[in-house]
Amino acid sequence: MSTAVVRQVRRVEGTVRACVIGATFATISQVQQALGAVRATGTAGDIVGFAIPLPGDPKDPAVAAQVVSVMIAPRGIGAWFMNVLDPHKPLPTYTEQVSGRNVPLAHAVLGDLTNWVGAAGYMRVPVAGRDSVWIVGRPNHAVSVQGGNGVGRGDALVTIGIPAAQLEAFRGAIADGLCVVTTCETDPGRAERDASIMRRAGAKAVFVHPLNASHEPAS
Repeated sequence: MSTAVVRQVRRVEGTVRACVIGATFATISQVQQALGAVRATGTAGDIVGFAIPLPGDPKDPAVAAQVVSVMIAPRGIGAWFMNVLDPHKPLPTYTEQVSGRNVPLAHAVLGDLTNWVGAAGYMRVPVAGRDSVWIVGRPNHAVSVQGGNGVGRGDALVTIGIPAAQLEAFRGAIADGLCVVTTCETDPGRAERDASIMRRAGAKAVFVHPLNASHEPAS
């Protein structure tokens, strides 16, 4: 998805009760960085929504094992330390990684951030002319509370706050392997802060969409 398709971040004028701030990311580590920075501001996880594409049906053990091995296998200095401590120890199995967890692949991709955002689960995103995509997703509850005026209806991306005009672009982005993160803020300053957090985390594109606005901001 090109940045030309997604509305670029700007100050929203007029009477606005809330804004959805969203971004696409190429890697899980960028998503973790963005969500970690939002959590560090002291905000509640209820303002966050996300969609992280999976390589297939998460109920398929082979797919689940692939996600675990790719997303949370130790790398870099962590892998070096593990090798020094026990060079012959095998990587933990999928069953060991997810034992006792309600939404195992959410934990696999987000670690302890899952406990902050909560309510993550599996969803399917329809993509025109392509196979639907399984995601680990989390609805943005704050968007629902604010009424979601101007936000599309009809699939998993709607629940995380993607505006109707952007749905097709974001479906395509997820089919291309990009992750999506949204926040919902009632204060313009916090909305701009969240957009800055997403840019610093390496977002490929960022948008700000007003909810319950008296008028759309000028382009």
